[in-house]
Amino acid sequence: MSTNQERRAEARQRLREQMEAQARREKQLKIAGASVVVVVLLGIVGVVVWNKAEQSRAEQYAADWVTCEYPQDTSPMEKVDPAEFEDQGPEIVAEARRFNEQVDEIEESKREMDPPTGDQPRRGTAEIVVTTGSGEIPLTLDREGAPCNVASFVHLAEQEYFDDTECHRLTQGGEGSQLSVLQCGDPTGTGLSGPGYSIVDEPPTDLPVAEDGSGMSVYPRGTVAMAKSQAPNSAGSQFFLVYEDSMLPPEYSVMGTIGESGLEVLDEIADAGTKSDDQSDPDYEAPRRPVVIEKVTVGAQEGLPEE
Repeated sequence: MSTNQERRAEARQRLREQMEAQARREKQLKIAGASVVVVVLLGIVGVVVWNKAEQSRAEQYAADWVTCEYPQDTSPMEKVDPAEFEDQGPEIVAEARRFNEQVDEIEESKREMDPPTGDQPRRGTAEIVVTTGSGEIPLTLDREGAPCNVASFVHLAEQEYFDDTECHRLTQGGEGSQLSVLQCGDPTGTGLSGPGYSIVDEPPTDLPVAEDGSGMSVYPRGTVAMAKSQAPNSAGSQFFLVYEDSMLPPEYSVMGTIGESGLEVLDEIADAGTKSDDQSDPDYEAPRRPVVIEKVTVGAQEGLPEE
């Protein structure tokens, strides 16, 4: 039989064992709780890091790519009634008849294309060669200044839109004129047509200001820019090549520059002059030496952002 002393010793031993087991459980609970806290903190840190990485990627994407708008041109040209202009004189009536003839020409020879799709690069260059019957005109297009306009030009060139078209307008800066450009890009040759969509304006911000106080900007010799009407966002496929410094409102999107050999070709075209300087003449500002674009070739494209 156990003595009272032995029973007390056994009781103290059981108590110690119970206390040690309780301590172990509490320690395990503390460790588990700490682990949960660590996991939660790691999760929070992970979410913060992921959000920052996503924000950084989004900012980088926005810096590299742009969503371009190419509104569809839904306003077809309509003929006018020459009889409505009889009280304004025979010259105006004749202009109305010529306009109706141009409408017919446009319907017969216009080329309509779908615009580029997807986001477009904000940076990078494209080497272009405009091959004409008068010689080759190399261009370097820079997306940074006008990414949507450059994207459209490259797209149209790749679709052979400009091939076998005639440059319809040659302006010569002289008395009363501050514009020296060759204008091309209308397959109808009328200057009134385009690809069936328009491009949002991307006006230049770094052109020199004219010193005459007119508020005009100087489009320097060697500039390639998009032609448009006075209406905003009305550019399409027509572009102009500046062969002498020209004064214009800073509304025409600048796409790039003309190579030196191309400027020599333009100088020869300009030296040949125009068919007529009479604004009432159908051949007004038409190049005396016809300028036919045989093809437009897209060469190397460099500096594009990674997709």
